[in-house]
Formats: sequence, structure tokens, C-alpha cells
Amino acid sequence: MAGDEDSGGVQGLRAWAMDATGRAARLIGRNDENQTVTAEEFEGSVAELLRLRTLLDHDRLLLGKVTLVLGSLLAVRHASGRGTADDRERARLLLEEVRDPARPAGERMADDDRQWAAMFLLMVSPHVQPGATASPPDLWSLLDLSAGSLPGQPAVEAARIAALAAEVGRIPTLPPEVHQKLNQMRDLLSYLEKGDLSDPEALLSMLPPGFPLSDELRSMLETLSPILRETASPAPEPAAHEPAPEPAAQDPAAEAADRTDTAVTHAWLTAMIGLPEALRTGDPRTLDRVLERLGGQLDRLPADGAGAASDIQTLMRMVLQTAGPLGGSRFDDAEALRQTGPVVEHFAQWAADDPRVAHIAVMARAVDLFVRMRSEEGENVDEFRRLMGELDALEASMTAGDPARFAVTLVHGSALVLLGERTRDSEAVSRGLAQQEAALASRPDGGTGVPDAQLDALLDGIRASRAVADRLPDLMPGSVPSPADSSAGTQYLRAMTAAVRHMTNEDPTDLAAAITGLEHVRDEVRQGRMQHVAFAALWQLAECYRSRLRSTQDPADRDAATAAALESLRALAGDVVLQSGSHDALLTARSGSEYGMRAAVWAASQGRVEEAVAALELGRALVLQAASTSRAVPELLEAGGHQDLAREWRAAQQGSGGAAGALPRELPSSLRRRALWALGHRERDGSLFRTPTVDELKAGVAEGDADALVYLIAGEGAAPGMAVVLGPDIGTGVRAMPLLSGENSATLERYLDAAAAYQQQPHAPEALRAWEEALSELCDWATDAVILPVLTGVAERLAANESRRTDRPGPPRIVLVPCGRLGIVPWHAARLPAGSRRDWVCQIMIISYAASGRQFLSTVRRARRSPASAPVMVADPTLSLPFAELEVTGLQQTLYPRARLYGAFYTPPAGLVATGTPDDILAALAEGPSLLHVACHGSAGTSPTASALRLAPDPGKEGRSPTELLTVSRLLDRVAGERDCPEGPLVVLSACETDLSRRDHDEALTLTTAFVASGARDVVGSRWAARDSAAALMMAVFHHYLAVEGLSPVDALHRARMWMLDPERENPGSLSDDLVRELAGAQELDRPAAWAAFIHQGHPGPARTLRRG
Repeated sequence: MAGDEDSGGVQGLRAWAMDATGRAARLIGRNDENQTVTAEEFEGSVAELLRLRTLLDHDRLLLGKVTLVLGSLLAVRHASGRGTADDRERARLLLEEVRDPARPAGERMADDDRQWAAMFLLMVSPHVQPGATASPPDLWSLLDLSAGSLPGQPAVEAARIAALAAEVGRIPTLPPEVHQKLNQMRDLLSYLEKGDLSDPEALLSMLPPGFPLSDELRSMLETLSPILRETASPAPEPAAHEPAPEPAAQDPAAEAADRTDTAVTHAWLTAMIGLPEALRTGDPRTLDRVLERLGGQLDRLPADGAGAASDIQTLMRMVLQTAGPLGGSRFDDAEALRQTGPVVEHFAQWAADDPRVAHIAVMARAVDLFVRMRSEEGENVDEFRRLMGELDALEASMTAGDPARFAVTLVHGSALVLLGERTRDSEAVSRGLAQQEAALASRPDGGTGVPDAQLDALLDGIRASRAVADRLPDLMPGSVPSPADSSAGTQYLRAMTAAVRHMTNEDPTDLAAAITGLEHVRDEVRQGRMQHVAFAALWQLAECYRSRLRSTQDPADRDAATAAALESLRALAGDVVLQSGSHDALLTARSGSEYGMRAAVWAASQGRVEEAVAALELGRALVLQAASTSRAVPELLEAGGHQDLAREWRAAQQGSGGAAGALPRELPSSLRRRALWALGHRERDGSLFRTPTVDELKAGVAEGDADALVYLIAGEGAAPGMAVVLGPDIGTGVRAMPLLSGENSATLERYLDAAAAYQQQPHAPEALRAWEEALSELCDWATDAVILPVLTGVAERLAANESRRTDRPGPPRIVLVPCGRLGIVPWHAARLPAGSRRDWVCQIMIISYAASGRQFLSTVRRARRSPASAPVMVADPTLSLPFAELEVTGLQQTLYPRARLYGAFYTPPAGLVATGTPDDILAALAEGPSLLHVACHGSAGTSPTASALRLAPDPGKEGRSPTELLTVSRLLDRVAGERDCPEGPLVVLSACETDLSRRDHDEALTLTTAFVASGARDVVGSRWAARDSAAALMMAVFHHYLAVEGLSPVDALHRARMWMLDPERENPGSLSDDLVRELAGAQELDRPAAWAAFIHQGHPGPARTLRRG
């Protein structure tokens, strides 16, 4: 009976083992078929087989089978990337045990079992490419093997791998494609067994058939090989069929010299392979790998290898130069600029000793000049022309057969195009394109480092641009299909050329080719490549789908156009976060709002309100979240389980890193790129740039006790503008606004011209009079263009909704989000038609503003503080505004006795803290004031980052920028941001033009918006330079209604406007004696120029609305 029981137990164990190995084998098969095997499935099967191995000592055959399957499963898990760090080693030990007849698991194994074990051993070899089946080593693996090995070691490792490959080749059921890979592997390994990897020619001879850059690399090698041969000392090649000789013993000096020679040779090869590969694939991660490898080769140099170190460091600098256009960050551009000088100096010194590298020195100088032209240094046109003169002289000094002539001519053409674009000189652009075309058409065969197919595609793209720009239709190239294996860069260039060609001939074949090519680029973008053209490619893809929609009317094309446009905006959002600070981020984001509006119009015209709002919010969030998102990244990374990345991010923010002066081992933007990838920044619901939904916005309108949130979008040409209107009681709607079209905006254009003239001549009576007349006309235009249609629509929807809120006293409350140049219009000062009971729209409704729906939601959720609890007030530190001191001291004396004062005063009052430098004000903000009132000069700069408050200069600081300016960029770079603000202060900017960005005319780029973005709950700013006495009176009345009457900021501003419009206005009871005297002599306070300048951003509700919870 006992024997029968034992037999039954053994049988059960055997059945378990057969079932478990069968299930594990099916997992391996699923992986072969590119089906997903989850980490949980892998782990469950591995644990089960490990348990079985401990129970099978009595059955060596079954033990061997379980061990073979377990080792194979671990090898597959390693190749899939879903395993643990020790999978490779565990699989190797198990599989070698199966192949060893002297070991228990190998004792009963047959030849085919050992052959399969060999197959999976190849998969875990460190010098074989991972995958479902083993593939030949790539060139990087060979370089790593050579660089990290002692003499003779590569041959030994090659012989071991070759023996495994030969054994695998005897498996009768092996698929033909695997046999092909094994043959490639054996051919390649035969070189390894016999060759010397310190010889660059030997390495390049191992390139497999069809290697993408083999011709270019060999051509470059021909140029460099005389130089490299002087640094490399290869051993003689062994005779055929002879084993690799044992390396002879070397004295330390000779061994150090060999190490130096090998390191320099491999550094050159690393750069020669890596840089073209990065240009071909558009993958900045390739540059990271190249830098890491070059850094490793630098580390392997002996202590006395200073000359070789300079060579390798120069190669690292050249890689960093490439990062400028490929990395996608202005931080990468800055790093590229820093490295150009040392590269030029290195090759100039080398060329002085060796004329054979003179052409490299010339090319380095040309690249240096162009990088400087692309930088901020080149934004000065005079400096750009000086650099262009140097480039002209450099090209003129070259002979016709100079090896560098092609590169210098191409750079010169690119510089001309750039100059023409910056100066709006179309003739310069045309000359530059023609010069680029000539350079590419006469380029040398090979040796450029870029595949010929990609250069041919670039040449056709330039010809297409010339055909359109210069109206030369004969230059338009014909259609050239892109092979399926073309590089992503080639696909992109061919697709863009096809799109240009379709613009001229409307051939649907060209449109289809453009869409196919751009969809391929889209796939590359989603895998982290081609990031430097992601926005442009995806936006062009959206345009192509829209073009096809016009002829097909296919809803699928409509959906595809909207999806591609939103994806392009998310790509641009990623570019914004790649920047190192708000200054660079704002410059990168400048076009985002415009493209967001265009995408919104596409979606809204199809009735797709949710997508329209998403597009608007994405476009505007690029600027508004440029700094605050960056500050929030560490917390978001930690919440997503990426603690190591969060620590790296914080360390980078604090300035910690490598040794001072050391060259970086990755691109400056790489950390940010890895963080973006970890946070899923391309997903609509990702944590970085999540846009609010329509329902969330309607809930915010309800929480803010408002009636509607209204986006205003200008139209282009004859196309009407649009209003997207939403609210809890009115639902959601889109309304065409014909007077917001480009053709019907002449009144707005005249106002913009008059405002620009007045800003240039603020003291000229003629300019002031022309501006006031244009403002009056604008107020009339605003009524018909927006106010009446919106009011009518809101009233109609409210009347039709019987379940609307009815417990809301007072006038209607509307929050406007004016996009683009519509942000300059004082919509609250729209003049009502003749015969109306009131003259101005602000007398019948309360209008607040927001830069975006998301920013509006942020202010609604912030709690209000009593303004008198911790006020801070700033008087003009320049003492050039006579009413600023009067305004501030009057407010302190009558309403805010506890106020801390900053600025300059003829008679220093009690409570004076400091002179009021930008650092003083930022420090005061960091302490959490309840109110910040600033009465000083404010201005709209030539860029959003130059819009600034003019405060006291900091005598302890020096720099390129004036130290007295508190700019938008400095506000956005504050450590404390909107994510950390459960409550926020009221900020009052009683200064000129704090709600106007002169160049962009966009609510999203003003000082008012910057204070909201950095944590304020409410901000009052000015659209233009208000008269000093009028501003002082209006601000005093505003504060009376705020502090004495207890009104909310938006209501206090509303009441102050009513006071200014009242011809019988009186002292409300808190004006200082000086302001009472000003009131007695004040005239024309009811003119729009006097009262309409000030606007409100923030919480739109009355004072009784508090933060809930």
C-alpha cells in the first residue's frame, strides 16, 4: 500500500510539472508572437517552477526539463524588459546547468534540449541584441566590448558566442528568419575572433549588410583614417584558422599608451556613429548615449593622457553643439553656444600642426558663427550682420576644391535665410534658399554624416519653398515616394514637400503622401523621437486632414484634424516645460495661444465645444503654466512613484550636479525630457497639462456666483470670430461673431495704431487726442461686436431655463476670456446704444476677466482674506509720480494703519520697511500679505518677459537686465506658486499698462495675469496709462468700498467705476484731505480714458462667497 501511495504522489508531481512547464512554454510562445505577457504572469510562472525544482531531485529528467523551461522563461522576461535586474544572471546559470552533463539538471538532457538552452543563452549574452530571438551584436555592442576589454578578450568572447550560435543552428525546427540572423552573427563574430577592435577599419568592416550609415561612415573614415592611424597601434592580424594569440606582456608605459590610443580611436568612432544616427532618427537620447560613452572613454585615460583628454572633450563639445537644434530646449541652445569657442580653438591649434585637418577647423568656425547667429546674441541685427561678414570672408577665402566648401556654403545660405526671417527681408530669404540649394546639389559623395536620401529630401524641400516664395513653378520637384525603411527625418522632409506641392496643385495623391509620411513621423514622436519637429509635423498633419475634409466631408477626417491639432499643442506644451526658466518658456510658448485659437475655431465650427475649450486651454496654458508647472514637477513625480527622478529634479533646481567645469554626460534637457515621459505629458488627462472640462468650468462659474464664462476668439480674414459661452444655468453654446472677423476689425486696428503712437509719445497732445478718439470708437464697436450678442444669448438661455438659480441678487456677472489681441479691448466700457437707460455696459452688469478657464478655476478655489489684516503698499521709488506718495500715505492713514510701506517718500512715514527693490517685493509676497498695493510706473515691454513694474534698483546686483525691473518672468519664477495657495492676496497695480502686453496683446502675457499665476486671488490692473490724479481718486474710492463697505474686489471696482461716472460724486467718507482737494478740482472723470483703464481678474463673486470646506 505504501508503494502505491508513493507511486500516486510521484505521478501527481509529474503531472504538476508537465502542466506547469506547458503553461510556461505557452507564455514564451506568446512573447514570440508579440503578445503582451504581464509582469504578474511572468512572476507566477517563475515562482511555480522554482518551487518544483526543489521537489525533483529524484527525477533528473524532469528536473532538467523544469530547469530548461525556467531558465528560458527568465531569459524571455529579461529580453521583454519586464523582469528584475538579476534575470540575466539567473537565466545564464540555469541554462548552463542544463548544458553540463556533470550537473544534476544536465545529466539526462538530450542534444536538442542543450541546443534550445544555447538559444536562450544567446538571448542573455551581454553582446547580443535583446529580443524575442537573439540578433547579431550591433556596432555599439562591439565598441563597448572592445573599449572595456583587455587585449585578446574580445576574441575569447566571440568564440564562445559563435559556438552557441552554431549549436542553435542545428535545431531542425528553427524558422528561416532566425537562421538568417545566426548566419549574420557567425559572419560578424568571425571578424571578432580574428580582428583587432582597436582598428577603426576593422570595426567598420563588420557592419552588417544594409547598415543605414555604412557608406557615410566609411567615407568619413577615409578622411580621418590618416589621423587615427597615428594614434592607433593595431596588432598584426593572425593567419586564417589560427586562434587569437595570447597578448604579450607589456611594460606599464606601453600599456598606458595603448589604452590612450584605443580610447581616442573609439571616441572618434563613437562620435562618427552616434552623431549621424542622431540626425537620422531625430532621437536626442542617442546624443545622451554618445556623451555617456565618450565620458567613459575619457575616464579610462591614464593620468598623463592630457592631450588625448582634449581630443575626447572636443568630441563631447561637438555632441553638445548638435543638441542645440535637436534637443528642443533653449537651455540646449545655450550649452551649444558655450561649446563652440573651445571647439574652434582646438581644431585651429590642431590645424596649425597638421594641415590635413584644416578643413575641419574651417567647418568648426562656420558652425560657431551660425550657432551665435541663432542665439540671443544674434537677435541684435547689427551683431548678426557683423557675424555674417565674418562668414562671408570665411567662404570667400576657400578654394573651389576645398573639402569644407560644401558645409560652409550650406551654413552661409542658412544664415541668410535666418537674417531674412528676422528682418522680414524676403529677398535675403530667397538668396539664402538658392545658396542652400546650390550647396546641396553640388555636395560631395558621402562624407557628410547624413544619409544621401535625407539630403535629397532636404534639397527637394528647399526647391519647393523657392517655387512658392519666388513664384518659380518650374522649380517644384516631382513626387518621390519614401521607401518604408526611410529614416524619420527623410519621411518628414518628403511629407512636408508633398504638403507644399499640394498647396499649388491640389493633387489628392500629394495630399495622401503628406498624410502617410506625417503619420509615420507621429509614430516616431510617440516613441520619443523627432521631438524637435513634433509640433510642426503634427500641426501640418492637422492642416492636411482639414484640406481633405473640404473635399471628402468625411467625419473621420474632421475627427483626425482635431485630434492631430490637440496632439500638436501637447507637443508644444512639452517643449515649454523643457525650458530652464519662465523667460525661455514664454519665448517658446509665444505661438501657442494663436494655434490654440485656430484649433478651437476648427472644433467649434463643427459644434465640438469640449474640444474647442480643450484647444483654447492648451494654447493659453503654455504661457500661464510655464513656470508653475515646472515647480510642481517634483511632487507630481513622487505621486507617480518616480522618487529618483523627483530627487534629480530638485537637485538640478538647487544647482547641484557634476564637478565645476566638467562636461555634462547628458544633454541639459534630458532630465526634463525623462520627467515629461514619466508623467505622460502627451495624454489629455496627464498630470502636467490637464485641461479643465466643460462641466468643471460650469461648476466653477456656479461656485464663483457668476452667470457665464465667455471665450472670445477673433476670426481670420472674412471668417467670423466666435464666442464660446458656458454656465450652470445656460448650458454650453457657440455663437458666430461677424464683427470679430479680420475684415470687420478696422476699428480695432485703428485703436491699436493710436495706442502704439500714444505709447511712443505720451506727452504729445495730438497723440493723446487721437488715442482718446480711437478709444471712444472702440467702445462703440465693442457693443455690437460682442456685448449685445452675448447679453442677448445669455438672457435667452436664462429665460428658457425654469430651474435656473433665482436666489442671486444684483446684476448679471460675466467672466470674459478674450484671446489674442481681443485682450486689449475694454469690454466693460462698451457704450450702450442711444436710448438705453444706461450709457455703459458696466452699469448693467459686472464684468471680470480671466486669462484662461483653468486660471479662473484656481482663483475661485482660493479663500479670501481681509485686506486690512496684513497689507503691503509700495509708493513709486523713483519719486516721478507726484500722486503715488499721496495715494499710498492717504490709504495708510485712512484705511490701513497696519500697512508695511516700501518705496520713496518726501517725508518718510511710520511703517517704512525698505526702498522697494524687486527682491523686497518678492520677499514681501513670500510672507503672505493680504493686500499688495503698488503705485509706480509699469510698462509693457517688447516681449512678455520684459513687461515690468519699475521699482527701486538693487545696488548690490549687476547684470544685463536693469535691476529695478520686476518682470513677468521673475514673478513666474517665484518658488511659491498657484499649487500651494489655498488662499491668496489681493494685488492692486495702480500703475501704467500692467494689463497690456504691447507686442502680443494677450491677456495671458501681462503683469496682472502673472500675479494671478503666482498665487493671487484677485488682481486689479490697468489697460493703459491712467492720469495720475484720476487713478489716485479711483483707487482711494475702490479701497473705501473694499475696506469700509466690505465688498469683494470685483464689486468694489464696479462701485468705484459707478462713482467715477456719477456727475454728483462726493467723498464716500475716507478720502484724505489732499485727495478731497483733488476731487474739488477734478474734471472729466467720467471719460473712458479716466475710469475704464482698471480691470479685475480673479474671483467674480460678491463678498459673501467664501471658500467652501
